[in-house]
Amino acid sequence: MTDQELQAIRAIMKEELAPIKEEISMIKEDLEEVRTGVNTLLDWAERTSQAIEFPLPKVIE
Repeated sequence: MTDQELQAIRAIMKEELAPIKEEISMIKEDLEEVRTGVNTLLDWAERTSQAIEFPLPKVIE
């Protein structure tokens, strides 16, 4: 293959991959939001579980 053919192939590939790169970027941003939400829920669950572990006395008749 000549350099011109290789450059043409590179240009086509770059053009075809551009939308995919944009989508990957968007997915990364969304994943960051999801990760933050999950970490917040895990923190909440950990704090809540400590309150639930409080032993309540049983009422004896």
